[in-house]
Amino acid sequence: MRRVSGLDAAFLYGETDAWHMHVSALLVTEPPAPGGFDVDRLVDVLASRLHRVPQFRWKLVQVPLGLDRPMWIEDPDFDLDHHIHFVQAPAPGDHAALCQVVGDLAATQLPQDRPLWEMQLISGPTDDGTGAVLTRFHHGLGDGIRLVQLLLG
Repeated sequence: MRRVSGLDAAFLYGETDAWHMHVSALLVTEPPAPGGFDVDRLVDVLASRLHRVPQFRWKLVQVPLGLDRPMWIEDPDFDLDHHIHFVQAPAPGDHAALCQVVGDLAATQLPQDRPLWEMQLISGPTDDGTGAVLTRFHHGLGDGIRLVQLLLG
């Protein structure tokens, strides 16, 4: 167990229904070239690199009666499938449709019963392979460099 730092606790306590404290990053993909982007490959890369960012396996545990800051524990039930979701953008699958999907997703809080991050793999309504990856993680996990560590390894 690790006690949440004072700064990270401020990010956790500052979250409300109207003000979410997660950081989002959007990666728009082009149709893949041979050996290019593919969802299965992305999931495999994430699985192989999660050990480099242990915070992505931590979940919050509240201290009884709220007498101290919460604790981070390694999630004994961690399942990568709970953090990667597939989303279909509505027709016509243009920039406006992508923006609507991203806006809707960013407007939802991250579930606090598991590690505080998610990836949504957004595909368009066409079959040309164009898509996007929306990554969201709670600012209470730390700064954006941890996401860079995970993705660039």
